[in-house]
Amino acid sequence: SDVPYEMEFWRDQVIDFVQNVVGEPAVLVGNSIGSLAAVHVAAEASDIAAGIVLINCAGGMNNKVKRLDGDFDGFGLQYKLVVPIFNVVLSIIDTVLKIESVAKPLFNNVRGEENVRGALENVYMNKSRVDDALVKSICGAASRDGAFRAFVNILTGPAGPRPEELMPSVKCPILILWGSRDTITPLDFPLGQYFVNLPKTRNLRTDFIEFDGQGHCVQDDKPTLVNDAVRDWVATL
Repeated sequence: SDVPYEMEFWRDQVIDFVQNVVGEPAVLVGNSIGSLAAVHVAAEASDIAAGIVLINCAGGMNNKVKRLDGDFDGFGLQYKLVVPIFNVVLSIIDTVLKIESVAKPLFNNVRGEENVRGALENVYMNKSRVDDALVKSICGAASRDGAFRAFVNILTGPAGPRPEELMPSVKCPILILWGSRDTITPLDFPLGQYFVNLPKTRNLRTDFIEFDGQGHCVQDDKPTLVNDAVRDWVATL
């Protein structure tokens, strides 16, 4: 319960691992929040990041992603109007999750195998990849001591800085991989568009590959596709 669930905590864990286990600069590869952690590491400890590979990078640790000026410039009015409503909803969820008598039954329901499988099938394009082993690995973790408190702390904790805010401090090469049908971090939303344009706006090496028809977890849906792209890119560093 005392663990500070925030991006900076995971950043420091990765830095410690590279320094004390790997022992030399490494290329960091992450998906979603893992990508965001890689950006944090590269921004904080440039000497240990030989490069970062971002697979459908997240904008924050949870849904309370910070809104930046200009996020929805060029978007319809409906997008701009929904942001303050969404913020109110998130505030209500925060309050509810801090009431254990309410949050505990919710957590017990969410971590059930049927719900976990359904959530994964909504994210994965290749439903066959959502097998019993994957579902049980998540449900098993959710059954450990402290899992409920971790669940609450992650959802109610700070989202952390956006990758756009960290990027000026990132000095290593970047490979960005994105599934065109990602519904978690859609390419046509502000964060996705930022990464699409990053090779044009960043002065250091930045490469972008869009995987047509793929979703948020392309590294699981099509592992060979991602592995080949990462291997070929790393070979050029």
